Amino acid sequence: MAASEKHTREESVEADPASAAGDGGEAVVTACSYLAMQAELEREAAEVLSGKFDECTFDMGYVHQPLFACLTCTRPPAEYARTAHADGAAGPAGAGGTDEATEPAGMCYSCSIECHTGHDVVELFTKRHFRCDCGTRRLLPQTAAGSTTCCQLKKTRAALAESENHDNEYNHNFWGFYCRCDRFYNPSSESGLMVQCYMCNDWYHDACVGTMPAEDDYADYICRECVAKHAVVRYIRSAKATCGVVSDGRVVRLDGGVVVGDCAGAPPQQEPPPAEGAGPARKKARPDACRLRRDQEAVDAAQPFDLFMADGWREDICTCLDCMREISAGGLVFLIKEEAVVEPEEDETRSESLYESALKQLRAMDHVRAVDAASAYHSLSTDIKDYLRPFAASGKVVTGQDIRAFFEQHGARRGD
Repeated sequence: MAASEKHTREESVEADPASAAGDGGEAVVTACSYLAMQAELEREAAEVLSGKFDECTFDMGYVHQPLFACLTCTRPPAEYARTAHADGAAGPAGAGGTDEATEPAGMCYSCSIECHTGHDVVELFTKRHFRCDCGTRRLLPQTAAGSTTCCQLKKTRAALAESENHDNEYNHNFWGFYCRCDRFYNPSSESGLMVQCYMCNDWYHDACVGTMPAEDDYADYICRECVAKHAVVRYIRSAKATCGVVSDGRVVRLDGGVVVGDCAGAPPQQEPPPAEGAGPARKKARPDACRLRRDQEAVDAAQPFDLFMADGWREDICTCLDCMREISAGGLVFLIKEEAVVEPEEDETRSESLYESALKQLRAMDHVRAVDAASAYHSLSTDIKDYLRPFAASGKVVTGQDIRAFFEQHGARRGD
């Protein structure tokens, strides 16, 4: 199992070789080239948006799910204005902080498509215990005219506009910023590796972490901030843990294959062997105090450290009364109980072209509607061929204005 990571690379968009400048200075694209570009767009969309987006996750409650933030419908405070940061110019205009800053908000995969298409949407990747904010007081989708509307997937529940998901937690990720360096994530300019903290779900640049094990040598990363915050992982004793000792803000040394107590400066404690003739071992009662915290002072006095955990490390989480109280009070049940990620249902039609999808819909219609649809398609096809025939004969380039004129004339004849 590989650690949660995201690689970033600089992407470039090349001009279509079949394109050229027309008389008006506009790019000219042949029909064959346009169809090829359309097929490529459909392929990319099938990869990026492979799931169905017809249902919001709101009714599932607080779940572990992929999240998105909309910087069109929310406005960051001044400290998260992209123009105030080194790479801020890469962001869309109008996304900077203002005096009218709003509260941060997050939404599910489906709402990011159905309600916020065309907006400045930021992918947050997966986060735990979060309920979709779309349609609530924090996130009312904006229309092209600038007014707000209800969530398109919850149209009958206008009362949600006055509600709020009080258990949701927010951080700088919801403004598009990540890592302890607090930098805006721009996929077109970032390079290198980012790794996600298993505990807080924030992402960290490899350069900001420091020395790291090879990707295949660990499954999960726990940042030094979470190590310091949560005693249940700070005092863990597990041979599946690799300590990254921090100095001057970066990991400078890896202590692998040892228990945390060793790398933090505290010797591991061994359970005494059973007395001879003591009989069969019996199930022990859960102790009130954690035996692993006997070296607490030594661990706390050591240098801060990150943790790189191999598969199966959660089996070594202590479940004494002290640790269970912390796990329960801190919302850390995911440490001892597997938590599934709510992913969008796979959309089998995403692998089909628009043409194939249209044919499938046509076959699913009743006979009368199918005949009417086929007749309308044939009529439109004949009309547009007749309209374009003079252009082909004269070699004249068809412009966007010509196409709009055709549909205006076609609608007028139909009385639309």
